[in-house]
Amino acid sequence: MSYRKSTLLTWNNHKTVKGEKFIDSVSGLPYKTYIMYMSPFTQNSKGINLCPHASAGCSAACLFKSGMGGMYTGVQNGRINKTEWYLANRPEFMLTLDKEIGLAVKRHMGSAIVTIRLNGTSDIRFEKIKVRDNKNLFELYPDVQFYDYTKNPKRFDGSMPLNYDLTFSRSEVNHKAAMKLLDKGVNVAMVFNKIPETFEGYNVVSGDESDLRFLDPRGVIVGLKYKNNTGRTGKEANIFARESGFVIAI
Repeated sequence: MSYRKSTLLTWNNHKTVKGEKFIDSVSGLPYKTYIMYMSPFTQNSKGINLCPHASAGCSAACLFKSGMGGMYTGVQNGRINKTEWYLANRPEFMLTLDKEIGLAVKRHMGSAIVTIRLNGTSDIRFEKIKVRDNKNLFELYPDVQFYDYTKNPKRFDGSMPLNYDLTFSRSEVNHKAAMKLLDKGVNVAMVFNKIPETFEGYNVVSGDESDLRFLDPRGVIVGLKYKNNTGRTGKEANIFARESGFVIAI
């Protein structure tokens, strides 16, 4: 499958825009978040899984088929195109991403703090990818705050870049791993039918207020209310997401 070069980062996402009302306590500037959406799992011509630790419930609930992605096939095709580009020519893709981040920093210098979420609908270990000068993106932009969700518990085994905040994402098959990480002070996102104040002895903060996970206190559950899959097979997917245990019923 061929690909076309396109813009990789977007800033007008409904959830990330919510973070613009928050002000950094040190600089007094608001946050401006850029996010990259690709196609998850094996939804690409090479059959390579970009979410290798995702569960069946996660697949059913995936944001790839919720919101704009669920309503418009053009949005899905755009995300697939980015994935095809990444898989076909990763060096070129990463250099383009590097350039876009640099432009975003320059564009908002003095007016906003740029934050970047690279894995909007993927789970790629970008900390392992060298871009230029033998450095990854986090090393190239030490003053930019990056953040992501991940279902890969091994990413918490070693040290991570200081400017990269990771929140573990609980599913119906990794609950024990999620609780162990909570015990270690790692924040864990959990999907509920309604967000409680506490769960299994841990405080729950709302992850729906904004997407700025690096502002959360440590060792808490990030509660997310389940977003219905609005795709063609959405009804069946929503039932499965709830019945599988991916969505925690309160």
